Amino acid sequence: MAQSSQSPGDYIPPCPHYPDCFGCSYINLPYPQQLARKRERVALALANYPGLTALEVPAVVRSPQRLGYRSRVKLVVRRSHHTLLAGLYVPHSHRVVDISSCPVHSPAVNRVIHYLKGQIEKLGIAPYDEESGAGELRYLDIRYSLWRRDMLLTLVTRHDHFPQGRELARAVKRRFSFVAGVVQNINEEPGNVIWGKRFRPLAGRDWIMERVGFLKLRFAAGVFSQANPPVAAKLYETVFGLAGLTGQETVLDLYCGVGPISLYLAGAARLVWGVDENDLSISAAKQNGRINGVSNCRFFTGDVVEKIKEARRMLPQIDRVILNPTRKGVAPEALEALLSLEAPKILYVSCDPDTLARDLDRLTGGGYRPLQLRSFDMFPQTEEVETVVLLERS
Repeated sequence: MAQSSQSPGDYIPPCPHYPDCFGCSYINLPYPQQLARKRERVALALANYPGLTALEVPAVVRSPQRLGYRSRVKLVVRRSHHTLLAGLYVPHSHRVVDISSCPVHSPAVNRVIHYLKGQIEKLGIAPYDEESGAGELRYLDIRYSLWRRDMLLTLVTRHDHFPQGRELARAVKRRFSFVAGVVQNINEEPGNVIWGKRFRPLAGRDWIMERVGFLKLRFAAGVFSQANPPVAAKLYETVFGLAGLTGQETVLDLYCGVGPISLYLAGAARLVWGVDENDLSISAAKQNGRINGVSNCRFFTGDVVEKIKEARRMLPQIDRVILNPTRKGVAPEALEALLSLEAPKILYVSCDPDTLARDLDRLTGGGYRPLQLRSFDMFPQTEEVETVVLLERS
């Protein structure tokens, strides 16, 4: 790996798709420079708000792996002229760049993608065409367990009728013994939203297990999972440390997904409520609680604002609030409801520095003071950075 003394001009990107692929915008930089850019990105976002400029931005926590780390991969399937593509959209366009030999993917993922492309051609499966609405196969979603070394493959199709689906699934499972299951997701809506509401197992099981820190987590097709489990474990351990629990606290975990942060905190809390709007995620969170023998977590599906109000009515006190929203951050009405709780401490986990800074500014205006910040390199070679901030009520 390149040393920090190298300049970008001396560095050879370790990618056959560079510079045509837009997925890894920092892959032409030595790793120390990538980390410096990410730290600067967080600092610049905070600098837009006078009340946040005093918050120290330390060095970004490194990823143990810089290549081959990505265990969760979502790819668009399209055809360009006579070539089958499995890749990413070019930003602000519907053009797709093939990345079926991506160096940040786990090597097992690339092997399966190459085989899939050949079988899709062999079986005459037509990729979806956005302009005409013709074709069938829209997306590939691949999860690879670094713990069990097995894989779950989901094929997103335009229609329920997918006559070659089971034959493709059987072929993949015969070729790769580590493929634990193949699932079909049906998305009949136009546009580039990936998931439809219906899932159908085609071969094997429809879930995969991963170990993240001390947790065993089950991920079904369609739920969110972190692409870099070792870094996710570092992030969750940091949240645990910053929460400063003594065993007496009640914790409200908003946007909890399949429950990893809730379950990380449960052993040092009196009670944890996890809330998410996605039914599949909450179902998985409940399963994960049982798998890990956790009995003091309660998981609820519903609108975040309504669940905050419900928690305020039903719980005698709320000592910690965890926020882990999507890239768009926390909606103003949810922040308003959150401020009404007057929780002593909030921990905000963010995947976007700009929406993080915006929401931190709103929270400081509502009586909170940001105390500590930590950033993590969940996605080496990209500009993306994950950040955790501890806030305390003034």
